[in-house]
Amino acid sequence: MEVLKVKQILEAVLFACEKPLNLKELKEILKPDYSDTSQIEDILNELRNEYIVLNKPYEIKFIAGGWTFATKPEYSIWIKKILKEKAVLRLSPSALETLAIIAYKQPITKMDIDNIRGIDSSGVIATLLEKKLIKIAGKKEALGRPSLYGTTHDFLKHFGLTHLNELPVIDGISRELRPIDSPPEMELSFGVEDSTLDTAVKVLEEK
Repeated sequence: MEVLKVKQILEAVLFACEKPLNLKELKEILKPDYSDTSQIEDILNELRNEYIVLNKPYEIKFIAGGWTFATKPEYSIWIKKILKEKAVLRLSPSALETLAIIAYKQPITKMDIDNIRGIDSSGVIATLLEKKLIKIAGKKEALGRPSLYGTTHDFLKHFGLTHLNELPVIDGISRELRPIDSPPEMELSFGVEDSTLDTAVKVLEEK
């Protein structure tokens, strides 16, 4: 199969799929018609550069460990109008604060979150779990084996991050996070919302 045909197939698959696709998934799609799967990443980068040159309102991005089509942020105000009937991710200041704490301190227990916030976080944690932004990443080896919380693939997708090490630097808070390996959670359909990672970082900076 010619490279041009492979590029067109990849473009069509990414356009049709609602979730980011990683290299392993894309290779499986192309087998056995295209054997030289080692070139797929180069072809994807070439395709991404073509869209940059075309200056379209959408682009091909690598987000949350996979490749996907995404509209550019500057068009969000108009996209929000058409997506207003979709489920939109809305987070209160307390939820953003808790989410930021978990993002930077994960894996972390509820007790540690409560100590940082100075208030019980049960309700907020339940909300973040329901929205698939955080997950129970394991159990702490301590009395009672409390749950450890960490962020999810949907957290990366919503905030446009490829990896956790892309989180903004906050003075006095380490970004040397311990990775948590687990299968991706159920796909969510996020709308466009004003809440951003910058807002979450601001509330954490104030602690």
